[in-house]
Amino acid sequence: MDLDTTIDVSHIRSRSQSLEEPAPRATASAIHPRQPRSRRRAACQTCRKRKVRCNNARPACGFCQHNGMNCVYIERGEPTKEDRDLGEVIERLDNLAYAVENIHSYLSSTETPTSSGRPAAPQQTGGQLDIPVEDTEPYKDYLQIPSSRGSADTVLTWPIFRGRFRENALITTLFQSSHGAESSAVETWVVPDGFQPTDEERIPALVDRFIQNVHTKNPILDLEALIRWGRHAAEFGLRWDAQSCLVLLACALGCVSQAFTLSMKAPGQDERTTHASEEKSSFASGLKEGETFFVMACRRIGLLRYSVLGAQCHFFAGVYLMYTFRPLAAWNHFYQASTFYRLRLRMIDGLNIDDDIPADEAAQRGTPVSRHMEQSLYWSCFKSEVEIRVELPLPQSAIAEYEYPALFPTPPNLSEDYPEGGSHGAGWSTSWNSSRPASSYHSNRAQTSFGVRNHIMQLFDEEQSWYYYLTEVALRRIGNRVLNAFYREGQSMWSDIRPFIPLALEIETQINAWSANLPPGLRHYKDNEGSGQTRNRFSEMQDSISLELSWAIANRLLEIRLWLYQPFLYFVIHNPVDTGQEARRTRSSSFTGEELATIAILVQSGMHCALKILEARCLRHRHHGIWFDLRALVTSSLIVIAAIKSGNLDVPGIDSPMELKSHFEGTLQALNYWEDEAPDIKKARCILAGLLTEMG
Repeated sequence: MDLDTTIDVSHIRSRSQSLEEPAPRATASAIHPRQPRSRRRAACQTCRKRKVRCNNARPACGFCQHNGMNCVYIERGEPTKEDRDLGEVIERLDNLAYAVENIHSYLSSTETPTSSGRPAAPQQTGGQLDIPVEDTEPYKDYLQIPSSRGSADTVLTWPIFRGRFRENALITTLFQSSHGAESSAVETWVVPDGFQPTDEERIPALVDRFIQNVHTKNPILDLEALIRWGRHAAEFGLRWDAQSCLVLLACALGCVSQAFTLSMKAPGQDERTTHASEEKSSFASGLKEGETFFVMACRRIGLLRYSVLGAQCHFFAGVYLMYTFRPLAAWNHFYQASTFYRLRLRMIDGLNIDDDIPADEAAQRGTPVSRHMEQSLYWSCFKSEVEIRVELPLPQSAIAEYEYPALFPTPPNLSEDYPEGGSHGAGWSTSWNSSRPASSYHSNRAQTSFGVRNHIMQLFDEEQSWYYYLTEVALRRIGNRVLNAFYREGQSMWSDIRPFIPLALEIETQINAWSANLPPGLRHYKDNEGSGQTRNRFSEMQDSISLELSWAIANRLLEIRLWLYQPFLYFVIHNPVDTGQEARRTRSSSFTGEELATIAILVQSGMHCALKILEARCLRHRHHGIWFDLRALVTSSLIVIAAIKSGNLDVPGIDSPMELKSHFEGTLQALNYWEDEAPDIKKARCILAGLLTEMG
């Protein structure tokens, strides 16, 4: 049922605020963190199962009373410190997620060209709009996004460049058979310099490196099972099954990944060329060994069934291909992982799972390990597909048509989710254990299980990894809403920027709130750098992981901010906006003084964001998002160049050709460092260098 309600545009209320308390007006300033609140009472079992808010009324909550359902509460003992900490994080995520959903309510009701055929919004009167609020409409706008509308290729088509570059000028090289995954000369994966036998005794160590360098960003595996499979492979050899496939992929990623702190040790100015050559040579052996493990895994991928394990194998095959600059082939594996996952849900209950009905019962089956693995696998597949579609014009799998019943994946608990007996969840094969005599296996199982769990806790801080992962999921949803709000029809939407001003301010508020409420360990990585004191090996590794996670979150926030500000930068680059005589002869004459001031602030924030990206994302660190880092550098560089060419706005710190060169030196060096592995990056560097030469 629709309710017609008058809502002040500048005071969109979040669900976490009372109706009497107005929300603060969105500004570019930082948002003060929310005061800590007492722990919420546990929801009833019906509300927990359906992932809806429970008002905790007794004997029956409001939801159960309204729907005539049996309301059952399970009383718990005193919560542990871990429960309280995790509960606070989940509560923050819930509150901020519900606040962001109000942006969708506003977006779906106002006159922004996000979809064709939508009725025009009522006229603004006294700073207010009559907006119909749909109280029960599901918020699904984050599930599907417009493809590659804010990428570097799109910026090259801006009018400021006068049609010099054709559409998809950079990524065309990826789709040419000579550079793509489907080469006409080579139809299968091969090791470029010849296949070399692998040392199976190194498998456990490579699995450990995978856990520390890769799994910390995508915690979707049963680590106890993975470590056991790796040790089994080292002792008895690899087999032709899904478990060996996953172990081989973990080894491949362990070979090509490294600790984040090693990437931060930048050489001096005079040493950079020599250092880059030596660094590439030192990593060459790891890349070759990683490719060998990957090819061995690919020979087993065709044997995978539609299971969680099969989807995990395809997912990490995609991650490996992103590490090695093959985004098209990576997209194929992410697509397959999503397809495997979707088919698995259908196979649980046959065809009873309808696209329009969340599979609550299916999602709740199995052990705690299998439940949190399936939830996190859904979000990892979804996120990885979306990330590639932001840059490349590729279709999205059926996973985007399925709204998972949980807003966020359920974090695991090592002490509870990995019971002494071990668990692989529904559909997990136990054939690996059958090779040992039953008496020997059962007599050593308890001791081995304890040893494996202790080993996992020595490798990384699982709690921090999950703080990062939950934040990534939430920011992905916010980012998708920005893309849907501002990029649905591309740059043609930005000819009249006025309708986007209040929406941009509201979303900016949410981004500022997220940034202000991040746990201390996930704040900007430069704030978390150690003081140089002597530390043990575990502390050094944990510091490296913490720095990488905070660096990744900072980059994600910069990415979303640039998406938000890019329409305003585009408008000002092509339409001078000021309060002087020139403004009266341009479009800016139709803006009020307050609107002009707001646009100026948003543009200033956008330019600061673009320059910050040039500083933050040029590290020589190979990771899942390295290709996205380089694409972000190119996009930001082109926006800054467009701003300078237009002469319509000042670029901080660039007043001379020498200053222009210094601002882009790190970007050009980063592109040059990686271009041998990525033809599109090489082409981007050549275009940037040419534009800078023209301007210098």
